[in-house]
Amino acid sequence: MQRHQQIVSAAAALLFWVVPASAAPPEPDGEIADVTSDANSVPAPATWILIDARNHASGTNGPAAVLFGVAQERGRSRQASLRVDCFDGRTTLHIDTVGLRLGSSAVAVTYSLDGGPFLPASWQASADGSGLELSSDRAIAFLTELYGKTELRLALVRPLSVPFLFSFAVSGAEQGLGTIAERCHWSGGPAISDAGREVKDTCSPFCRWP
Repeated sequence: MQRHQQIVSAAAALLFWVVPASAAPPEPDGEIADVTSDANSVPAPATWILIDARNHASGTNGPAAVLFGVAQERGRSRQASLRVDCFDGRTTLHIDTVGLRLGSSAVAVTYSLDGGPFLPASWQASADGSGLELSSDRAIAFLTELYGKTELRLALVRPLSVPFLFSFAVSGAEQGLGTIAERCHWSGGPAISDAGREVKDTCSPFCRWP
């Protein structure tokens, strides 16, 4: 609760516009399919929501784009959110859901776009351990990789345990993130191929996803 108050003032958020996308995400396949077989786990078509957010820690306002999706663990689904904000020229990407408890600051994940192979990456845990974060250049690189895509799947790497899988329909990312990209000057960001992939063999020997 305290973290959300520090980041976004939901009560004062002003809805500017939404960007709907008509394309539904592709059906999951491979080993992850067993985790996402429930019809309720498939995220709805993408709707990027742009709000005017407030950072209570610094007292500054800035744009934030919010996208809702699905988190799934042990066959149970719950709502998840992907939020991108720009405060004081700094871009931060947050992924949150209820009940997520992360024990260390560095979090190993894998992610897939449009049903492609899962790629290893390293994210940061939020200050209270209830969500995942990327910031600055690494956030920009990851977000620009969503351009032209329809689905993001991101799984926490947990050896000897079932995956914790996030699914988001991300169609229209170029338009949905346009205001933030302009405000935070994304044109000077890193190459897309650098999109947060600092950990090379994160999954070995436990992950066997395609």
